[in-house]
Amino acid sequence: MMELLSLDDFKDTKIDPNWGPFDYLLHVLDVDQQKMQKSQNAPPPPQTLCKQDHKGFKLRSKFNNSAGLKRKRNLKAVEEEDDGDGDRVAPKLKPKRSKKQVKSVCPIPPPDLPPLFRQLIVEEMGGRGLVLVIQKTIFFSDINPTASRFSIPFSQVKTHDFLNEAEAKELDDKNSMQVWLLDPSMRGTSITLNKWVMRSSSLYVLTNTWNPLVKNNQLKKGDMVQLWSFRMNSLLCFALVKL
Repeated sequence: MMELLSLDDFKDTKIDPNWGPFDYLLHVLDVDQQKMQKSQNAPPPPQTLCKQDHKGFKLRSKFNNSAGLKRKRNLKAVEEEDDGDGDRVAPKLKPKRSKKQVKSVCPIPPPDLPPLFRQLIVEEMGGRGLVLVIQKTIFFSDINPTASRFSIPFSQVKTHDFLNEAEAKELDDKNSMQVWLLDPSMRGTSITLNKWVMRSSSLYVLTNTWNPLVKNNQLKKGDMVQLWSFRMNSLLCFALVKL
């Protein structure tokens, strides 16, 4: 039968004035284990923690502050029951739950060339290797008659793979290229492609015949357009689509 602790069990105890509630609990547990070993000569089973005050001992005591409750729960997790071989059973850890559940994001499908353009380029003209170069909003600078150019900023270019190695070198050497362009009304025209390297950024530009293209297709500020590249007999061509 389990024996309760008495004052005689603590006659040799030296109280440290710096002890807190948790220190008293640990000391009571140690005294209780020593008493059980003497009486049963066996490893003591875990006991309910106690604390001492000036009147004696109270079993199943509760702290009035949150810090004491937290320490009691931590001690309970550590002092698990022993198994049959005397080995300590590891405390079971609860898996942490994420504060925010990660929502699955559906990938946005890449834009496709409108069917009429695809039919004209692929089926009727024999074009191959369609590549979306840029999708952008028309700004005032793109329709300014004085500037007469369509800008293709590097920061908005989907891929630079629309150029082959020889074409990229030609533009890097500050040489212009004459290319064929299919405008939004699906009419073909010759236009000049350049590469401008600025202090803070670089861009491709379509120049020379850009102003007539703007006028004929009634392009205005705020219009959304796509510029596609394709190949006809290995020659670089473009298609400008107004969305």
